[in-house]
Amino acid sequence: MRSHVVALALALAACGPASQGAQPQTAVRAPSAKRDPINPKAAKEFEGAMRAMRVGGPEAAETAKARLKAALEADPSLWEAWHDLGAIAFKEGDDDTAVAAFSRALQLKANHTPSLLARAEAQRRAGRRKEARGDYEAAIKSTEQDDPNRKDAAARLASLLRDGGEFDDAVEVLRDTVRVSGINAKIYTELGLIYIAQKRLELAQLVLVKAAELDPKDPAIYNAFAVLALRQGKAQEAFERFDQAVSLDPSYIDARFNKAAVLLDAGDYARARIELTTIVEKRPDDYAAYVALGVAQRGLKDFTEAKKTWDRVIKDAPKRSTPRADALYDVAILATDYMNNPAAGKLALERYLQEVPSSHSKHQAAEEKRKELGK
Repeated sequence: MRSHVVALALALAACGPASQGAQPQTAVRAPSAKRDPINPKAAKEFEGAMRAMRVGGPEAAETAKARLKAALEADPSLWEAWHDLGAIAFKEGDDDTAVAAFSRALQLKANHTPSLLARAEAQRRAGRRKEARGDYEAAIKSTEQDDPNRKDAAARLASLLRDGGEFDDAVEVLRDTVRVSGINAKIYTELGLIYIAQKRLELAQLVLVKAAELDPKDPAIYNAFAVLALRQGKAQEAFERFDQAVSLDPSYIDARFNKAAVLLDAGDYARARIELTTIVEKRPDDYAAYVALGVAQRGLKDFTEAKKTWDRVIKDAPKRSTPRADALYDVAILATDYMNNPAAGKLALERYLQEVPSSHSKHQAAEEKRKELGK
C-alpha cells in the first residue's frame, strides 16, 4: 500500500486524514445577543441546526444543513451559519464548498480566526498550499500574542511548510512564535517532527521530551515519539508509543491509523485489519481508513470483502475526495491483478479515468494499465 512508512507517518503525524485539531468546528451556541438583531426566523432555524448537531444521529448533518440554509435565506448576514455550513462540508470531504462557505463567513466577519483556520485546512486538503499558507498567516496576525490560537495556527503553518520540504521556513515560523508568544507542547511537537524529517534525530528526541514535560497527556506527542522510533528502526517501541497515544485518548485515531500503515507495509495484514476495523467502528465516515481496510482484506486474500469495502467508499464518500479516487483505482487493480478478470478491470479503470482528476497519485499508473489491457 505504501512503500515509505516513515514518510507516511510523518505526513499523518500532524495533518493526516483524521488529524486531531485540524477539524473545523461548528458553533455550539446561538448567535451572540451582542450582535445586531437578526431575523427571528433565521434565529429559530439556526437554533434548530445546532440542536440537530448536538443530538447527533445519521441524519444530523443533513438536517443541520437544511436548517442553516433556511436561516441564511431569512438572513444572509448570519456569518455563524456560513461558518457552520463550511464545517459540515469539510467533514463530508467537500473542500470547494467548505472554502466558499468559510469565505462568505469571512466577508461578514473579517479576520475571524476560527474561520481563517478552517478555510486554511480546507485549502490545504484540496492541495492549494499557497492559499492555505495565506490563511494561516492571516490567522496568526489576527490573534493577540497570548491567544492559544496563535500557537496552534503557527504549528499548523509549520506543518504545512514541513510537508513541502520548506524546513528552514517552518523552523522560523516556530521561532517567531516562541519569541512573541512563548512555548507550548504543540510547538515542541511540530519542531520534533521537523527534526525527524531532517534526520536530526537527537534534536527531535530532545524537543519531544520537552513537549511531554509540558503536556504529558497530549497523544500527539507520543504519536511523534512513535514516528521517531520508526526512523530509528525501533518498530516495537513505535507500536508501544502508538498504543500509548491511543490509551491517553481513545478518540485519537491518528496513532491507530499510523500503526495500521506500518503493519500493512510489513505485510501483517491480520493485525492491520484489527486496527482499521476499530477505527471505522469508532468513525464510520473515515473513508481513508476504509480504503486501508480494503488493502488489509486483499492482503488476506479476502477479495470479496475487499471489493465490498471499496465499493462502499465509492458509493458513500464525497465524489471529489481522495479516498474515493483511491477506492476506484483499487477496485480496478483488484480485478486485473488479483482476480484475473481483465474485462472488469478495464471497465473499472475507464471509470477511474473518467471520474478522477489527473492530479491523483495513481492517474499515470492507471493510464499505463489501461494501455496494457488494450493490447
